[in-house]
Amino acid sequence: MTGSTPSAARFPWWTSCLPRPSIGRLDSNSTCRRNTSTFAIGYIAGPHAGERLKSWTEASNQPMFDSLAAYLQAALISRRSDRQQCLNHIGIAVVEVEGRRLVSAVLDNSPAFRAGLRRGDRIISVNGGPFHPVYSFNPRPPAAPEPDRQVFRLAFSRGGAEQEVAVTPVFNNLFDSYRNAVEASVQQFNVGNKVIGYVRLWGISRNANDLVVLQRIMADLRTTSSLIVDLRNAAGYLDREHLALFLPGDFGDYYSSPLALIIDRSTSGPAEAFARELSPLERVTSVGSTTAGGLQPELRADWPLNSTSANDPQFEAALGLLAGLI
Repeated sequence: MTGSTPSAARFPWWTSCLPRPSIGRLDSNSTCRRNTSTFAIGYIAGPHAGERLKSWTEASNQPMFDSLAAYLQAALISRRSDRQQCLNHIGIAVVEVEGRRLVSAVLDNSPAFRAGLRRGDRIISVNGGPFHPVYSFNPRPPAAPEPDRQVFRLAFSRGGAEQEVAVTPVFNNLFDSYRNAVEASVQQFNVGNKVIGYVRLWGISRNANDLVVLQRIMADLRTTSSLIVDLRNAAGYLDREHLALFLPGDFGDYYSSPLALIIDRSTSGPAEAFARELSPLERVTSVGSTTAGGLQPELRADWPLNSTSANDPQFEAALGLLAGLI
């Protein structure tokens, strides 16, 4: 932990470029458009966002809307709710490793979460057919996704043992599930006579209602002795109001107790900018592994995707760190 507490007026240079609408877009000529070579959700936007999204999917060898990431980005860049590309999904992020589709994240309170799926599970099939993160629950083009409330049989492998669960997808734009998962993630842990809080910023939203929810969450957590802020797999747009909850300034109360930020390679774009802005604070420690943009954690804790343990070593490292401080 190095550096000193920022002055009251200190906010990152790029916040001056941020538009004020709830889900706006960055101007195509803005200097805010940075690091678009990585999938920095919230940075790939503007009048030609569709072309950039298409370029990204082609560069990733993914047909348009053939991936959950593309649907998530479509929900973020559209300013009209009827163009936010709703689909049936179970609330997971998936990566392909050597031909195997592995769960890399499970949204809090999602169908997958309630069914007991975990990070590292290898999904084998859905209703007896090969698993695809989009087409197992939605028709293939040119048909458009429609709500499907049927119960699906999902087979997966964990630690070499195959299991099967029943799961019913939700139908919405994917970012809605990320936004809703933030409030569902909140926890508090008693450690001796102290309390450690936890929140996972799945969806970083500038929507006015979402900001009110986040402000209420932080008001509830302000009485904790310390706080874990989980920035893994975060998506969305960062704004001054988010930073004001953690930095001294003119926006009211802020969280001033020790913080542990959990980061890893899925931390990119606005989540990584959030981590970079808070990391210089003496009371903040980053925990985990290197981010997509190369930010190194102060306390390293790796979590291989092929791990089948129910434990989260990065969370446990953050919890242990804060428990030692208090």
